[in-house]
Amino acid sequence: MKFLIAVVLAFCLLQVITAQIFCYKSGECHGDGAPYGDTRCGNCHSCMYKGCCHFKFTDPENTCYLPGWRSDAYKHLHHEKRPVA
Repeated sequence: MKFLIAVVLAFCLLQVITAQIFCYKSGECHGDGAPYGDTRCGNCHSCMYKGCCHFKFTDPENTCYLPGWRSDAYKHLHHEKRPVA
């Protein structure tokens, strides 16, 4: 068990040292530098952080629940889906 905890802590420390940008499916991102994992820098339509986002937000049809910038394609698609009051 102690070994597992040590491995997890070492992995977390390595990610902090490399300072890569990591984005979650929820749209939340953190870090600096190069994209890591499922993070893409470019062609983001929403949930953008330092020019990067989780790859699911490279599709304008995916809804981002975080406030912030939206591409014109995202605004067009989601404006039509809003209910009219």
